Amino acid sequence: MNLNNKLELIQSQKLVMTTQLKQSLDILNMSSLELEEKIKSEADENPLLEVKSRDDTNWQELIKSADNKYYEVKSYNLDNDMSFENMVKNENNLYEYIKFQLGCLKLGSKEKYICEYIIDCLDENGYLNCDENLIIRRFKIDKNLFNSCLKYIQQLEPNGIGARNLSECLLIQLKNKNIEDIILKSIILQDLELVGKNKLKDISKKYNISIEECVEYVERIRKLNPKPGISYCNGKFIYIYPDVTVKKISDEFFVYLNDNSNFCLTINNYYKDILKNTSDEKAKEFIKKKLNCAISLLENIEARKNTILKIAEIILKEQEDFFNKGIKYIKPLKLKDISLILGYHESTISRGINNKYMMTPFGLFEFKYFFSTSIQSNEEKGTSSIRIKSIIKEFIDKENKIKPLSDDKICKLLNEQGIIISRRTVAKYRGKMDILSSFKRKQFYAK
Repeated sequence: MNLNNKLELIQSQKLVMTTQLKQSLDILNMSSLELEEKIKSEADENPLLEVKSRDDTNWQELIKSADNKYYEVKSYNLDNDMSFENMVKNENNLYEYIKFQLGCLKLGSKEKYICEYIIDCLDENGYLNCDENLIIRRFKIDKNLFNSCLKYIQQLEPNGIGARNLSECLLIQLKNKNIEDIILKSIILQDLELVGKNKLKDISKKYNISIEECVEYVERIRKLNPKPGISYCNGKFIYIYPDVTVKKISDEFFVYLNDNSNFCLTINNYYKDILKNTSDEKAKEFIKKKLNCAISLLENIEARKNTILKIAEIILKEQEDFFNKGIKYIKPLKLKDISLILGYHESTISRGINNKYMMTPFGLFEFKYFFSTSIQSNEEKGTSSIRIKSIIKEFIDKENKIKPLSDDKICKLLNEQGIIISRRTVAKYRGKMDILSSFKRKQFYAK
């Protein structure tokens, strides 16, 4: 074993990520809403950062400047779109809605308490998925009292609430609508799997009914609501603000950067004056540190805007046919293509398109939407996967519903248009668009 000490000179390359660089990459990766939260957080920690509302108005100055000026007083029609009724937001809550109805029933205090507990145990779809024996043991009641309380809930709206499984949910809806049909109930109890697989011949054979009658039963089942609570649940709404807007002016498209925030970020001049006038070294060091952080944040935000705008301009140039003609004309595009044009690393482009949105003449699109793989075709650069999905959907929308197109047939139709694609790829794209197979799309008579 050699234990001699010696000095060696080794040359190596390392990427040292500074705090400013890390912050710059993080900010570029953020959505506009995440950036707003970041700005508010930084402003809370850094006294040199000042967040001013864009709606701030100096009313004293405004009143002074308003002297001797004439203003026209406009009258408004109370029946127009700008009414207070349109401004009130009504938020439905499933649990509060059911409990409100429960208060209209004549129940004892114990029954009401048990019912309210059961309501709180319902999931967002309106199902009781917890173990009912736990509720029975918790309140030290018998099975009959539990079933009685559950039946009270199942009588309420939305119809089908309080079920323990899909079959029970659908049967509750039939009962509340006073529908008595032995075959219909039996199909719901025993053959929902066959209904889902569209095996109508098996159902008609089992119940000795015609295909036409079977189709009617299936249609009645499909009109029932499998998730009665979902429409009353308060989901978290995510408001999407476009980062850029593409507009056509005089037969030419232009990209505009949107600033949707309700505030602007500035550096507080009060601390600048303190830095100039104070002799306290600790205070100077603190202010300098915070000032550097503030300037760094502002520079990184500005760099983010410039990068997003540059990427959007390249997308506009590369996807010009899309902006002129629509989705079917979108071309294959990769991150590498834009990184070579701008001279940025692919990871920078990836961050620059993450959670960024563009308002186009055809609606709001995520930046990522414009990037797709190339499929071999007669076109020089191939055909984008997005365009192929659009063509597949168009084929299916126009198909004969009694004899729907198989994946193999769609594959052949695409090949006839010069798009070389396999049947498995057609099936994959169809699945991504949540389109059922031809067997499950089949209808036994034209509607």
